[in-house]
Amino acid sequence: MKHRIFTKSVVRAALVIVCTIVFTLIGLLAVTRYDNKYITKAPLTQDQLCLIPENGYCALVDGWELYPDVLLSPGDFSSETPPFVTTWAGEYPSLALFHADKNPYGTATWRLHLQGSGSVTLYLQEPLCATRVFVDGRFLGGSGSVSPQQYSPLIKDAAYSFSLNGTAELIIQTANYSHYYGGIWYAPVIGDTDSMSRLIAARMLFYGLLFFPSLTLSLFCIVLWGHKESGSRTAAFYFGILSLSFALRICYPFFRMFGVPLVRPLYALEDTSAMLGIFCSLQIAFLLFMPYGFKRLKSVLRTISLSACGIVFVVPLFVLPVIPTVLLWYGTLISWYKIIMAGVLISLTVYGCFMGLAHVKTALAAATANGLCLFYGVWTIGTYEPFIGAYPEEYGAFGMVLAFAVLMVQRSREMAEENRTLRLHLQDEVQEKTRHLQELLAERGQLIAELGHDMKSPLTSLSNMAQIIRRNDIMLDSDVRKRMLHIEEQCALLSERLKSIQEIAALTGAPPQMEPMLLNTFLSDFYHNCQPIVELYGPDFLAEITPAPCHIIGNSERLFRALENLLYNAADFTPPDGAITLSLTADEAFAYICISDTGCGIAEADLPHIFKQSYTTRTDKGGQGLGLAITRTIVLEHSGKIDVVSKAGEGTAFTICLPLVTQA
Repeated sequence: MKHRIFTKSVVRAALVIVCTIVFTLIGLLAVTRYDNKYITKAPLTQDQLCLIPENGYCALVDGWELYPDVLLSPGDFSSETPPFVTTWAGEYPSLALFHADKNPYGTATWRLHLQGSGSVTLYLQEPLCATRVFVDGRFLGGSGSVSPQQYSPLIKDAAYSFSLNGTAELIIQTANYSHYYGGIWYAPVIGDTDSMSRLIAARMLFYGLLFFPSLTLSLFCIVLWGHKESGSRTAAFYFGILSLSFALRICYPFFRMFGVPLVRPLYALEDTSAMLGIFCSLQIAFLLFMPYGFKRLKSVLRTISLSACGIVFVVPLFVLPVIPTVLLWYGTLISWYKIIMAGVLISLTVYGCFMGLAHVKTALAAATANGLCLFYGVWTIGTYEPFIGAYPEEYGAFGMVLAFAVLMVQRSREMAEENRTLRLHLQDEVQEKTRHLQELLAERGQLIAELGHDMKSPLTSLSNMAQIIRRNDIMLDSDVRKRMLHIEEQCALLSERLKSIQEIAALTGAPPQMEPMLLNTFLSDFYHNCQPIVELYGPDFLAEITPAPCHIIGNSERLFRALENLLYNAADFTPPDGAITLSLTADEAFAYICISDTGCGIAEADLPHIFKQSYTTRTDKGGQGLGLAITRTIVLEHSGKIDVVSKAGEGTAFTICLPLVTQA
C-alpha cells in the first residue's frame, strides 16, 4: 500500500513538473518571439547603416563601434577614425577584457550610423552609469558626469527627439566606476515619437501591474501578522516579506525614470530584495512542506540564504569601489546561486508531494517555473531583452508570489472551514456539558434541600424539648436554666442557617424557565399584592408605572422574590411617616425598575459590600446577609444589572435594569 502511494506521488510530481516546464517554455518562447529587442532590431545596410522605420520602433543592437578607455566628441572623428571594436549592444558587460589587470571600470565611446527620415525619438534605457549623447555633432543631453576626474553616476532613462534626413551619426559617451555592468548593456530603442510614447507608457504600466499588487499583498499580510497576539513568524508573515521584496525589486523602472541619484544603494536594494525573496520562499516551504524534522538542513539553508542577502548588500556598496576585479565572478556567482536555490526549492516541494501534503502541487509548479525562468534568463543573456515586459527571472519571481498567494488563500479557506466545523462541534459539546452541569446543579440543590428538611425535624424537636424542660422547671438550677436557654437560641440560629442554605440551594439548582412577560402588568400585580403588607409597617407604598409597554423575557416567580427582598428591606429601614415608591421607566433598549425609600440610608463605606453573601448592616440577630445577594443573582439570571444610590439619613434607591425585547 505504501509503495503504491509513493509511486502515485512520484507520478503526480513528475506530471506537474513536465506540464509546468511545457507551459513555461511556451510562455518564455512567446515573449522571446514577440517582445525581444534582438529580434525587432534595426537592420544593417552593407555600409553598416542602421535603417530606422518611418512608423513603429526598433532596437539599436548591431553595428556599434566601441572605443574603450577614451571619450571622443563628434569633432574627434572629422579627420580620421580612431581604432575601434565592432560590437553589438550587450556583448561587453564591462571593460575588463580591454585591461591587462581585468579592471572592469573605465570610460568608453559608442558610435553608430543611422539612416532614415522624419522626426524620431531615441529611448536610452538604463545607461550605465553616466552618459553624454550626440547626434550629428549636436549635444542632446546626458546623465551624470562622464569625466574621470569629476565622475558622478546617474542612471536615468532618457528620451531624445531629433530629425533624421538621410544619415546621422549617433555618439554616446559612457563612464562606469560604480556597478558591475557598464556602457551600452541595454540596447537603445528608436522610432517615431508616437510609437515611442506608447512604448514607454506601456512599459511603465506593465511594471506597475507587477509592483502594486505585490505591494498590496505584502502590506496586507504584514498588517494581518502584526495584529496577532502571538507574534509568531508564520507562513503568512514570510509571504508578506516575499511580496514586499518582489515589489522593491521590481520598482527599479520608476527609479530609473525619475533619475534617483542613489546608484549603488539602489542596485544593492535590488539584489538584496532578490535574495530576500529566495530566503522567504525557503522559509515558506519549510513551514508548509517540512514542518517537522530536518533541523540541521533547515539551519544550513537558512544560514546560506541569509548570508547571501548580506553579501549582495555589502558588495555593491563597499567591496566593488575598492576591489573592482570582484566583478569578474560576482555576477556569475549570483546567477548560479539563484539557479541552485531554485533547485533546492523544487526539491522541497517534491518532498511535500511525496508526503501527500495539501496544495503542494501549486508550489511545485511555481518553483519549477521559477527555476526554469532563472536558467532561461542566464541562457538567453545577449539574445533576449524585452521592449515592454519583464525579464525571465522577474516573471519567475512574480509567478512565485502569485502561487504562494493562491496557496495562502487555499489554506485560509481550509482553516476557515476547520474553524467552522470546530465551532459547531464546540457548540454541541458546550450544550452537552451545560446539560450535564444543569443536571448536577439540580441534583445538588435537591440534595441540599432534602438534607435541610431532614435536619429541621430533629432540630425542632431538640428546641421544643429544651423549652419544655426550661418552662416546667424540672429540677433546674439557675446554671442549667441558662444552658437550656442557650440551647434554644442556638437551635433558632441553626434553623435560620438551614433556611438560608435551602434558599441558596434553590438558586443554584436548575436554571429558571424564562418566558415573555409584560412588566407593566407584572409590577402592577406586585404592587397590589404587597401594598397592604407594606403599609402595616407604617410607610406609604406608592407606584409610578409607565403606560408604555415593556416586554422582557423572564421568570415571574424569581423576579417577584427579588423585588420582595428589596421592598421588605426598604420597609424595615423606613420610618412610619416615610414613603416607598415602586417605579417603572424605559428607553429604547432597557426597562428600569426602581424601589426607593425615604429611610435611614446606607453608609458610604457599606455600599461596595451590600451585594455580598453574609454581609449585613442589621444590628439585630435576624439578618443573614442573603437577601440582596439573592436579588443580584436573580437579576443577573435575567441578563440585567442592579445599582444602588443612597445617602445616609435621606434614603436609598435600588434600580434594576433589564433588556427589552421587541414583540412580533
